[in-house]
Amino acid sequence: MKRVLSLLVVLMLMFALVACGAPAEEPAEPAEPAEPAEPADEEEEEEEEVSEKTDWVIALETDIVQFDPVKIGDATTSGVAFQIFERLLSRAPDGQPIPDLAEDWEISDDGLSWTFYLREGVTFHDGSPFNAEVVEWHFNRGKSEESNFRAQFAIIENMDIEDDYTITFNLTEPMAAFADNVIMPNGGFIPSMEAYQTMDYDDWAMDPIGTGPFMYDEWVPGQRVELVRNPDWWGDGPKLEKVIYRVIPEAGTQVIELETGGVDLITRATTEDIERFEQNPDISVIVTPAYRSRQFELNVEKFPFDDIRIREAVNWAVDMPSIVEAIASPITVYADSLLPMAGWGYPGEGVLPSIGYDPDRAMELIEEAGFQMVGDYYEKDGQRLSITIHSPDHRYYMDKDICEVTQHQFNQVGIEADVKVMEWGAFLDEVREGEFQMVFLGWNQSGADPSLFTDAKVMTGGRGNYANHSDPELDEILRQAQRETDMDVRKELYKEAQILINENVWHIFIGNESLQWFFPSTVRGWDPGPAISGYYTQLYFTE
Repeated sequence: MKRVLSLLVVLMLMFALVACGAPAEEPAEPAEPAEPAEPADEEEEEEEEVSEKTDWVIALETDIVQFDPVKIGDATTSGVAFQIFERLLSRAPDGQPIPDLAEDWEISDDGLSWTFYLREGVTFHDGSPFNAEVVEWHFNRGKSEESNFRAQFAIIENMDIEDDYTITFNLTEPMAAFADNVIMPNGGFIPSMEAYQTMDYDDWAMDPIGTGPFMYDEWVPGQRVELVRNPDWWGDGPKLEKVIYRVIPEAGTQVIELETGGVDLITRATTEDIERFEQNPDISVIVTPAYRSRQFELNVEKFPFDDIRIREAVNWAVDMPSIVEAIASPITVYADSLLPMAGWGYPGEGVLPSIGYDPDRAMELIEEAGFQMVGDYYEKDGQRLSITIHSPDHRYYMDKDICEVTQHQFNQVGIEADVKVMEWGAFLDEVREGEFQMVFLGWNQSGADPSLFTDAKVMTGGRGNYANHSDPELDEILRQAQRETDMDVRKELYKEAQILINENVWHIFIGNESLQWFFPSTVRGWDPGPAISGYYTQLYFTE
């Protein structure tokens, strides 16, 4: 039997691999959200001068993909689209639904009908009107085969237009999380119907026209996206003239750009940089838990993960808690579930079935699956036990580095492994086509409802279920949880669901990534929370 390196040696190798990305000393505790400033007295407020700077420059980890709302499936594009499009409902910083393009809404006693009273006088960036006809058109598109959200929108049986500004959604069955699962996602962004009907589709998908506070102006692929102020926006603001997104994947480069004034907002920094920023009065620091899960997804339709014994073996082979602690702490913390620990559906540590670190057990399972060691690696019927790990390039915090250490630990138990690092757009193409064995993926949501994670990632046909995982028993539990209105019952159902997900061993869980924001202390009018990426309508700079 092949000798397994000790955990101590493995961890030493981890540090060698990521010396530039994680400090060798004990990781610092997560930074607390910035304390709100003490209210200034009237005299001090009068002395504070507003800066002439009216552009807000943001560093992006990856480039955008495309802007068709019912096909947006990446957080980068979603964050940009957030400023261009609007939804029927939005979220307060505490995550609760609040009016947006719908000024009010009501639910029928039987839970089957949701009526939305639309905001009047709203126009799209192309001058076309927003009304109930546009809403009906958009959600019918969302139900169609071309939509990535068709599984979620399928609960809409039909819609009744009561008048130009009143529309009722009739559901096939009651759904407690209708606002979260159907109205809130990227698919809830409402674009211009007139533009869709008059433009070539490819042009329309890359020239987004919404009702939001900022309008699309320019995209230079691989470099930047520029938005300009919408002077006809129905709300108060925006105060900025431009929002500019620059594509800067590397955390170190983002830090340099912030410190030299090249950008105003970054979302990536090492532990050492965070500690340094916290001592710098010119930089504001917010690091807070968020609804962001990270995991390796195992494709059960591809060799060797069509055998649950191999799925279990690769879990036993990897000491993920130590990897995360060594490489990604405090930004990422290990978690044993698809659901984020910050959400109400997570049942607590130690509740769910999980697999620990035991290389010997991993090798026993590989041999039970019929493989024999030939040289340094296992083989069966002349086929080597070989795994390619798909990794994005700096899309998620320390993604490539975690993949490389995982590859190393696979090699130590006789699994031949390599890491395929890809540019974001090409990466998404292969993942969505199911062309992978094992892939590092994240799932980010603006709210805590468990359905935002489970229904997309593990329900049969879910829009983020790229490996086509399917378990009829799990599907039925998730459907019950959708209909249930009693919160205690819902919590229990999602606990049952998480147990089944873990027992199917469809993942190697990595952890939860915090939201990070680093920006000049002269910024005013922006209060990011764990549920939103940032409303920039009231943002401005002081001298």
